[in-house]
Amino acid sequence: MTTSVAVLNQKGGVGKTTVTLGLASAAWAAGLKTLVVDIDAQANATWALGVDPSLSNLGTGDAIKANRDGVAGSMIVRSGWGEDIWLLPACGDLTEREADTRRENSVGRLARALKGVTGDYDLVLIDCAPSLGLNTSNGLAAASAALLVVEPTAFGLRGVEPVLDLIEDVWSNHNRDLDLAGVILNRVPAVSADAQDRIAELGKIVSTKSVWKPAIPQRVIVNTAHHERAPLHAFGSQSRELTEIFDALLRRLRRSVG
Repeated sequence: MTTSVAVLNQKGGVGKTTVTLGLASAAWAAGLKTLVVDIDAQANATWALGVDPSLSNLGTGDAIKANRDGVAGSMIVRSGWGEDIWLLPACGDLTEREADTRRENSVGRLARALKGVTGDYDLVLIDCAPSLGLNTSNGLAAASAALLVVEPTAFGLRGVEPVLDLIEDVWSNHNRDLDLAGVILNRVPAVSADAQDRIAELGKIVSTKSVWKPAIPQRVIVNTAHHERAPLHAFGSQSRELTEIFDALLRRLRRSVG
């Protein structure tokens, strides 16, 4: 059974794409056939997976625009990480797609494009835009669960409740299979009373059991992996602390959603 997850937060800079890529790296190490769907116009996941967005002929914007069952299948490309990690790249003017709210069934278009396609994969990771716009709604409508990425700061927590409201709206109107799988804490300092206070506050908003452990610390090796356009797991002992964390998070994700 395919595990299909939308990774999101309306706030930029919290490490949403880092979490998507970290989970993809864990899947790569586990030999899971994985599809990353990049619906962030910044295309950072696409680039980090070894695909140049400017050289891709077709991608998520085209799939959303086409509004046909299974059309995304012909737009998926193999990533630079190897044969198990595949990509629907962020291209086809995703910014323009955000303005398509007047188009018929605008929120269900990505789900329609992926119909009959996602079953070929063990895991589907949808990297949403840092906004609560139409593209993020499309990502949620195409997923069976949502993963919220939060940085434990005052600003990081401000955007949580609007994201929960959007998940509820998409569940009510477009996707009855959608649920909040959990919240992943990213860039957590080793010692910080303020961060612990924010984590406690987050637990009151989403429930303590929804805040997953282990949390992800900030480490330089993440930037190195992105720069090298390689999975974290390819760096051996240099990345072991983080790879063990992402392995654990992937196991929990598959238990929760699979």
